[in-house]
Amino acid sequence: MVFTAVAPEIILKGDTLEYDAGRHKLSESAMVEDLLKKLSGVEVGADGKIKVNGKEIKEILLEGKEFFSSDPKVASKNLPAKMIDKVQVVDKKSESEKTTGFDDGEEQMVINLTVKPSMKRGAFGNLNAGYGSKNRYETSAMVNSMIGEDQMTFIGGLNNTNNGGLMGGYGNTMSMGFIGGGGGMYSGASGGVGRSGNAGSNFNKTFSDKFDLGGSVNYDASNSEELSKTHTQNLLSSGNTNEDKNDRSFEQSHHINFDLQLEWRPDTLTSINFRPNLSLSQNRGTRSGTFVTASAERNDTINQGNSDYSSEGNNNNFGANLNISRRFRKPGRNIHFSVNISENETRNKAENRSDTHYNGTKPSDRIDQRITNNNNSSSFGTFLSYMEPLGKAYFLQLTYQYRQNGSESDRDTRTADSLGQYTVFDKQYSKRYVNNNNNQDLSLTFRARKEKYTYSAGLSLYPSTSKRKTFIGDSLANDIEQPATNFSPNAQFFYNWSRQKSIRFNYRGNTQQPSVDQLSSVVDISDPLNITYGNPHLRPSFRHRMDVQYQHAEHEKNRFYMLYGNFNLTQNAIVSSRYTDPATGRNENTYKNVNGNWNVDLSFITNQPFINKKFSFNSSTYGGYNETAGFSNNEQNISRQINLSENLSFNYRSEKVSVTLNGNISYNDVKNSIGGQNDRQYVNYGGSTNALLELPYDIKLQTDIRYSSNSGYSDGFKQNELWWDAAIEKQILRKKNGTIR
Repeated sequence: MVFTAVAPEIILKGDTLEYDAGRHKLSESAMVEDLLKKLSGVEVGADGKIKVNGKEIKEILLEGKEFFSSDPKVASKNLPAKMIDKVQVVDKKSESEKTTGFDDGEEQMVINLTVKPSMKRGAFGNLNAGYGSKNRYETSAMVNSMIGEDQMTFIGGLNNTNNGGLMGGYGNTMSMGFIGGGGGMYSGASGGVGRSGNAGSNFNKTFSDKFDLGGSVNYDASNSEELSKTHTQNLLSSGNTNEDKNDRSFEQSHHINFDLQLEWRPDTLTSINFRPNLSLSQNRGTRSGTFVTASAERNDTINQGNSDYSSEGNNNNFGANLNISRRFRKPGRNIHFSVNISENETRNKAENRSDTHYNGTKPSDRIDQRITNNNNSSSFGTFLSYMEPLGKAYFLQLTYQYRQNGSESDRDTRTADSLGQYTVFDKQYSKRYVNNNNNQDLSLTFRARKEKYTYSAGLSLYPSTSKRKTFIGDSLANDIEQPATNFSPNAQFFYNWSRQKSIRFNYRGNTQQPSVDQLSSVVDISDPLNITYGNPHLRPSFRHRMDVQYQHAEHEKNRFYMLYGNFNLTQNAIVSSRYTDPATGRNENTYKNVNGNWNVDLSFITNQPFINKKFSFNSSTYGGYNETAGFSNNEQNISRQINLSENLSFNYRSEKVSVTLNGNISYNDVKNSIGGQNDRQYVNYGGSTNALLELPYDIKLQTDIRYSSNSGYSDGFKQNELWWDAAIEKQILRKKNGTIR
């Protein structure tokens, strides 16, 4: 009798969630992105953004080390899935947390990819090339070398299939959303062709047990052409209005980025980390289109017009960060110091033309301008932390942080003179801003660490001063100085019953001061249909955030459960207030304080195998309630929104066959408190089937069928689409390291 053990698909290791990549059958040409799409609780959007349990992933590590800085799409779109052994979801520790061993509130959820042992013994590569109808092409290459702790990777690619390579992509998209506080809703669709090319290199080198060096350089260029259509309905008690826009745009960009990381450990108690980075980019683009606003009831035109905008410019950014950590010989006593600087320079020239015609006595607005924008900003910050043990299990931590940010933004606008030359200074559209912000953070935290649990509680004080001067021409139009002292309580609790079961609770209160833009009374009229100005009487808001997460894994049964809840309440929330002139359709936007903004979210994820573990059932359930106060034409409205979603998948896996059936549905219901605010209900639903069959002679058959539909949308934005992709591939060459697809 032969017993075959099946490795668990999901394992819980403390606060690390680990997926076994080997449990998912994929084609030979599959990338990490294709693998992530099969993992329970992981979402990959059409734009390549990755979310795990609703939280966005900002970085993917390779064997615990940085891979092309902080762009996760580089790894997901360029690394072959066949090299991956495990996919780990972890909270990346800050340099301070590495020293103290305690969460400092700066955690960032990341994905760490571990590599199969057979792939860590030398160099290997991956080459993909394809050609299709309408002259579509795509090619990519990757060469990777891993010897011990050392890594070296080269990647590159060219395509015109809306795959953005290193820096994202383009494609056909559809979106729907709501304007805060029930002020309206919008829906949109866009489609276009993107062409891009990229090349880059990443390395990590361990010279000794005292010195590590790593870094990356990457370059990408892209061109995109896009057609977009947007429909916005303004929900007003005096009568709703509809805004429709049709735009055509072209964008071209070049970007190069350098990153370096040096870590030196002069002894077992000291660590020094230095990270400089430099990025250079050039952008050029045009956008032209038409717009019309009409009464929703009578369909009478309120305003209409056209616009034409073009710009070109560049952006240069340099930054550096230094961290020094020291643990003392007394257990638990440590000190951490860091300093960071950044410099940013943006130069941009633009041409702006538009004609806006009103149905009434108001004269038309015509804009014909040439604009020069020069923006410079710099920042400096330092951080100091000291922790003192109070016995074996208790600690007291004192931290101090200082941040200084300065910026100057100069918008110079010219109109044509009698000779057609753009020499006339237009002070209505020209402004210069000088900002200076100084922030301090003094924090005291009590922490405890026991065998099965840890907890902490603390309080932070934030003295700050914000200054802004606004110049129109040479005249000082506005001078604001805003001193404030805010505070923030926090508490954390983590209990670990075993390696298989844990619960985590967090509370954090945070005071948010209104920005200088929100306080400035200077009117921005750069868009004739959308005028914006601040409110100097705004008060600071205070946000309470609580979340709890329970995880339970039964490894021997391949079962996994996770329950996550989140609650947010904001006092004196700063919200937008819009007034729409029913005669012209012009919007005036400002800001007000309100109470009553809160939301709660619950999600449940489970993975359940059955029938000899060849079959498995995955479920991801989400429910959310959001109550938002806002203003529409000076009337306060309470918008109550319910979001429900379910994603189910059934999987069958054997040695030669892999089949996945997936179904999803989401429901969105919005109700408003004042008359004239239309209540809305939307449903999105769909499904997919993916199958992979391994045949003799190293042949594989793959099919992928996807269906999506919706209801409740305006005409022109309803969706009812079916995709069917099918492929046959054969491994070739003596070592089966080539594939024809």
